[in-house]
Amino acid sequence: MSPAKSSKAASRGRPALSEEEMAHTRRRITACALRLFQEEGYDAVSMRRLASEAGCTVMTLYRYYERKIDLLRELWAVVFTELFDALDGVAAKHDDAVERLNAVALGYVNFWLNRREHYFLVFMSSGVSQPDVSIFVESEGAVLQRFGLIYDSLAGALGSAADESEIMLKTQLLLCALNGIAHNLITISAYPWAKPDALVGAAVSGALNS
Repeated sequence: MSPAKSSKAASRGRPALSEEEMAHTRRRITACALRLFQEEGYDAVSMRRLASEAGCTVMTLYRYYERKIDLLRELWAVVFTELFDALDGVAAKHDDAVERLNAVALGYVNFWLNRREHYFLVFMSSGVSQPDVSIFVESEGAVLQRFGLIYDSLAGALGSAADESEIMLKTQLLLCALNGIAHNLITISAYPWAKPDALVGAAVSGALNS
């Protein structure tokens, strides 16, 4: 084939997508994945089904996401970004350190209570292994750094007398308590639990006074 013919054949091929078009396709895929994972469960949805729902070929889907878990990890990052964007707004409304800590802690629990489908997506997706979670924890440093808001809020409430190791231990204790509150209120909702603000207040008080 002559160079002229070769050039003409190449020009008839599909043009490369722009960055905007690629971003649009990616958003469409993740939106479909979010809906399907929430409605049917992560483990039940195949990549072929995702491609069909997103209106693309399986080959196209694999160009954006090598594995289904990569899609789920991206959705986790989106959920945590939404969570901490909201909590940053909550924290900014309070000048008093203890009030700020209580508001942030309650906001954390209420986020999951008001978005239970997000809670199941992040914490209870079937078919997800511990290594899958570990890779997310290790790779999403920017997302996970935002948990520093809990640390900073607690540090402000404890005051200058607390050292770094004490603040870190109490931050972990408080997060365990907050996640436990959310989990029990969501998964054992028939039990007559105390109100979320009372449970969170007790958890915060325990972290401050332990």
